[in-house]
Amino acid sequence: MPQIIILRHGESEWNKSNKFCGWVDIPLSVNGKDQALKSADLILQQTNMKMPDVCFTSRLTRANQTAEIILDRLNRLYIDTYKTWRLNERHYGALQGRDKTEVLNEFGKEKYMFWRRAFTGCPPLCKEDAKCRCVDGRYAIDTEDEQKMGLSGELPRGESLKMVIDRLMPYYRLVIEKHLSQGRNVLIVTHGSVVRALLKVLYEIGDDAISHIDIPNGIPIRIDLDPATLRPASEKWVYLDPERAKVEAEKVRLQGFK
Repeated sequence: MPQIIILRHGESEWNKSNKFCGWVDIPLSVNGKDQALKSADLILQQTNMKMPDVCFTSRLTRANQTAEIILDRLNRLYIDTYKTWRLNERHYGALQGRDKTEVLNEFGKEKYMFWRRAFTGCPPLCKEDAKCRCVDGRYAIDTEDEQKMGLSGELPRGESLKMVIDRLMPYYRLVIEKHLSQGRNVLIVTHGSVVRALLKVLYEIGDDAISHIDIPNGIPIRIDLDPATLRPASEKWVYLDPERAKVEAEKVRLQGFK
């Protein structure tokens, strides 16, 4: 049966410094690079997993670095890697670049958590030409590719998780599922909100329940798919290091509060 291996990139420099990152193009920290290596080792240690046949990632450096480190460790640099803005992190609008604790103190816990975790929680939007928009020439490549595929969609100025699903799933259905339907194993190296978005859709998680799911950096998730339906073959996804995933997810949940 086809498998998806999906993970959030390793720790970035702004993960380490407690800032809203979103579409700001921040590289991995030293620890993040080490997490990427450990992710690859976790994959190599599995006895009932096949190696990825194709890789998908975002247009952001921290995800690209993570994917390259993993594929190099797996000796799979030769496989096709597809990059798209639709796998970018959620756009945090005017919050991008701001310290999370400062935002929490300024707006209060309720608003802070609404923006961070509520399914429809969209942060204040960036203005069209504001620095926080973080749209540059790399996204022209996507415009050309998407016109050929018949996809359309405006680059965001701020997003809720619902909006991430709306821009992610057309690409997933059209491109990623095509590879899965051919029996290929897919590696998706992306961002926390995109992992949450895909899990919500594949496992039909409720709008309230998804707000309580936090995704740790650099720990792969395995999803076995029914080859006929391309739906998950089990009721729950599997972290390749479940104990460390619990610890690191709790750290993500508490961001801004410490």
